[in-house]
Amino acid sequence: MSNIKTYAVKATWFNDAEVTLQVDLDLLTTELATEINTFWSSADSRLAAEDDDVVRAVIRMFGARAISLAMEQGGWDFSNQAYVVGLRTAQEVIDSYGEGWPNAKDLGISVIHAAAESVGFDDVELEAA
Repeated sequence: MSNIKTYAVKATWFNDAEVTLQVDLDLLTTELATEINTFWSSADSRLAAEDDDVVRAVIRMFGARAISLAMEQGGWDFSNQAYVVGLRTAQEVIDSYGEGWPNAKDLGISVIHAAAESVGFDDVELEAA
C-alpha cells in the first residue's frame, strides 16, 4: 500500500501561483531525496530552509520548477487531475531539467493541481534606464 501525501507549493510573490503535488513517500525516500538534492548546487541551503528534511526540500524544489515551467508555457490552470495523469505532467517538469531526476513514476511525484499564470503586459512597468 502506498504512502501518498499531498503538498501545496506556492509562489506568493506572483499572484499566489501554486501547484499541488501528490507524493508517494514509499518511492521518494530519504535516500533518493538526498541523491537528488546533492546533485544540484545549494543543497545545504535547501536543507536549512526545510529544517534539514531532505524529502521536503526536494518536494519544494520540484514544485518551484513546476511553477516556473507553467509560467514559461503561458500558465497552467487545472485541478483534480488523477495521479496517473499528474505523473505525465511531472515527467514534463523532469524533462525540462534535463538531468538530475529519475522518471516521474520512480520519483513518486504527481502534479494534481496547478494555478500559475505567466507574466503579462499588466504585470510589468516600463521605466527609463
